[in-house]
Amino acid sequence: MNHMGTQETLKLHLLSELVGDFIRYWGFRKIHGEIWTVLYLSKKPLSGVELCDLLKASKALISPALKELEAEGLIVQTVSENSKTKRYAGVENVTKVIREVLRRREKPMIDNVLKRYADLSQHVTDDGFVDSGRLESLGGLIQTGQMGLLALTESEDIWI
Repeated sequence: MNHMGTQETLKLHLLSELVGDFIRYWGFRKIHGEIWTVLYLSKKPLSGVELCDLLKASKALISPALKELEAEGLIVQTVSENSKTKRYAGVENVTKVIREVLRRREKPMIDNVLKRYADLSQHVTDDGFVDSGRLESLGGLIQTGQMGLLALTESEDIWI
């Protein structure tokens, strides 16, 4: 089931693997990035069988990943030629999904870090272990991270 030339298939597979590696740092599995990349770049919706073929992956790996990607809003099920075959397409505008992931995971993390920072700041003394100047610098870094995250999650104009 060859959908494209051999070189194009190979290059697509290599790109999808790298996107998968990147996506893994976001807490997803590598296969999520691989599937999304192929679906996003495909001219037409693909079935699970076609994805297995293109990615050289098993149905046991592809099927649950498709459900998870669909639940996250990164892919959608499309109209198929029959009721037995499900076809999927990659969502073009992923910024809404990225914003939601950042709000759901990173925002609570950085808020908790800021809370712990503030708690420690209240207990630092001149004769204690913690260097208050460095603690203040760390607080600036935390606040900068929090502002950057806020800019990413709240501004519609930042995303392409």
